[in-house]
Amino acid sequence: MGGSNRRRERRVDAAVTPSGPRRPDLKPAWRETFDSWGGYPIFLSLAAIVAVVAVLIYMNRPGSTTGKAAYTPIARTTVNGKIVGNPDAPVKIIEFADFQCPFCKQWFDGTEPKLLEEFLNKGTVSLQFISFAFLGDDSRRAAAAAECAADQNRFWDYHDLLFKRQGSENTGVFSNANLKKFGAELKTHFSDFDTTKFNKCVDSGEKLPNVDADTKQGKAAGVTSTPTFLVNGATVSGVQPIETFRQVIQTAQAALPK
Repeated sequence: MGGSNRRRERRVDAAVTPSGPRRPDLKPAWRETFDSWGGYPIFLSLAAIVAVVAVLIYMNRPGSTTGKAAYTPIARTTVNGKIVGNPDAPVKIIEFADFQCPFCKQWFDGTEPKLLEEFLNKGTVSLQFISFAFLGDDSRRAAAAAECAADQNRFWDYHDLLFKRQGSENTGVFSNANLKKFGAELKTHFSDFDTTKFNKCVDSGEKLPNVDADTKQGKAAGVTSTPTFLVNGATVSGVQPIETFRQVIQTAQAALPK
């Protein structure tokens, strides 16, 4: 039994030959060449560089077809950052939206212009935009670019352009390359828009944490879809017509302290 156990526990690295201990095998030719070039540390460093370059190329790819609708700046009487209308208005609407969301674009095209004409430009209601970028990386990049435009007080103009250029979801329509093209398009309407500053902001990704914080805020408020609106705290979900907003605004006005 003892001899049998010893055989089972025999270690391969202790094997000997009649002529003495076994000599380690020589490295194959490819390994000799590989090691002469620096071995695994150099290989891993090069792999990391290639990965970074690939990510940059992906983020700056031209992307899929963008929307071709004509862009004309929209007249807004009062703009304060991401708020349009009198920020001290008694009725406040908060909009949670995603720039890739087709329903958000539908509301932008159909209801928002009427809300702007009837309430926002008259100072009785304000509208604050908060990004709820939940549809993918294109959503996050678009929202971050809008934040970059906000640094030059052009949030709403760039907001409009993003919806005009909306395409299929997560196809690269909102790649960095396209977002910078939209910035150049904006400059044709607003000569004071600094595209160098804007492009640097877009490429750096410095506004992405702001976007993520906004999305987190929306989740904390119970938002699960876009567009979602809070009108003095009352929730309005989906693409609602102006008639719905008139009614909700009137209800909010009636509830104000006399």
